Amino acid sequence: MQLTQHTDFGLRLLIVLARKGGAVSLPAFSAEQGLSYHHVAKVAQGLVQAGFAVSQRGRSGGIALARPANEICVGDVVRKLERGLRLADCGTCALRANCGLSGVLAEALDAFMAVLDRYTLADVSAEGVPAFAPWAMLPVAPGCVVTDPS
Repeated sequence: MQLTQHTDFGLRLLIVLARKGGAVSLPAFSAEQGLSYHHVAKVAQGLVQAGFAVSQRGRSGGIALARPANEICVGDVVRKLERGLRLADCGTCALRANCGLSGVLAEALDAFMAVLDRYTLADVSAEGVPAFAPWAMLPVAPGCVVTDPS
């Protein structure tokens, strides 16, 4: 499963807010992350509307967490930011009346969300935790070389 860019940016912004412990300037965050300011502003607006963040005006303004990081569930954030959370478009498929895949996909999505529901923003924003490198776990075909993308 791959999250949309909107959700990815939202989770990044929330992690930075949790680590900072105060307001973050959106232009500064955008520049730090190498992201479009306009896209980040739209994401921030969604986080504020969903109740995960508050916007602060003024000289030391920006965006800050609306509540402590240990009270924000990662699964809740994904549910609010991901539009149409589904793995396939079974509604337009000619096989929809006679196919077991939709049930399997629904079960997979439930399992995915159950894992996200086990973690809070405080858990995923802890510093010093090495990032997961999925490319390092993939089986390598003979003659192929897997390199670290960073």
